[in-house]
Amino acid sequence: MTNRPFIAVVDDDEDDLFLIQEAFKSCLNEENVILASSGVDLLLRLETVSILPSFLLLDLNMPQMSGFDVLTRLRSDPRYTLMPVLIFSTSNAQPDVDRAYELGANSYVKKPASFADYKSVVEDLCNFWLRVASTPSSRIY
Repeated sequence: MTNRPFIAVVDDDEDDLFLIQEAFKSCLNEENVILASSGVDLLLRLETVSILPSFLLLDLNMPQMSGFDVLTRLRSDPRYTLMPVLIFSTSNAQPDVDRAYELGANSYVKKPASFADYKSVVEDLCNFWLRVASTPSSRIY
C-alpha cells in the first residue's frame, strides 16, 4: 500500500459525500477519507496537514468557490501543484472537461448514478491511484 495516509473529497452535496464515503469504505483499509463541504473548507484543512492526500476528488458545481476556482488556487500554490486532483462531477460537458484539464486536473470522472456504480468507480480510482500509478512525494515543503 502507499505511504500516503488519506484521500480528500470536496462536495457540497451531503448525499454525494455520504455515498462517496461509504464507497471508499469498501476499498480502503487503513487510509482515511477527509470530507470537505466546500472549497474554502478544503483549503483550510490542507493548511493543517503535513502530508498531502493521495488524491483529491473535487466537485465542480459548488457555491461560493467552484471546483474550477479551487483547482486554480491549488495549482497556483507550490505546496499543492503535484497533488493529484480528480474532478468528480455530474457534468459531462466537453467544455468543462477541457477547462478542468487546462487548469491542471489529473483526471475527470463523471459521477455515477447509483451506489453500486459509486462503489465500482471508487474501487477503480483506488486501484489506479493507490496501487498502480506512481505519484509524487506526499510531503508538503
